[in-house]
Amino acid sequence: MKVDKNELKDLIAEIIETEASAIGDDSNFVTDLAMNSLQMLDCVAEIEDRYDIRIPKGDINKLTSVDNVIEYMEGL
Repeated sequence: MKVDKNELKDLIAEIIETEASAIGDDSNFVTDLAMNSLQMLDCVAEIEDRYDIRIPKGDINKLTSVDNVIEYMEGL
């Protein structure tokens, strides 16, 4: 599955209420962007809806940065 990095950054930026330009490709969602668990679940739900996929609960911890999310989704 092909994922547009800028679209993904826009989605994440909206959830954590920041500018997309503040999100680096390898910025850790928790330590660098201060994303809390509720925001992470919102992010996963938005990704699932936008890309019409389902991410198993056990895989959510693998999604730690924009690059990780893209790598994960391209492997689907």
